[in-house]
Amino acid sequence: MTEPTDVDNDVVVASRRRFLREGGALVGGQGTIATPKPVRTVGSFWPYAPTLFDYIRRAMPQNAPQSLDNDDVYAVSAYILNLNGLLAADATLDAKTLCAIRMPNRNMFVSDPRPDVKTPACMTGC
Repeated sequence: MTEPTDVDNDVVVASRRRFLREGGALVGGQGTIATPKPVRTVGSFWPYAPTLFDYIRRAMPQNAPQSLDNDDVYAVSAYILNLNGLLAADATLDAKTLCAIRMPNRNMFVSDPRPDVKTPACMTGC
């Protein structure tokens, strides 16, 4: 079991610098998903916080994917969730607290509407 991690971590700082240098947007977009110009960020689009952890673990850093240990993945996840107002700066993030985070778009996420995708949209009791 990995130790809980807080928002302040060297890997977080390096990841933030690289992400911003590459023009990424981590924050904002709340309330825009149903508009003609949605802003898809972690805080506005993603339905579940553990998906963020999984994405970071698989894709970061860009030059060496899957090289971060779990403590570093929790630290980067905590930082991004904190930027979006979903986790306090002094909070501890671990498997239990990550699953307890209620993402703003959780109840509005629907399946892919493209005709070639065969999953029905869940509109009630999801």
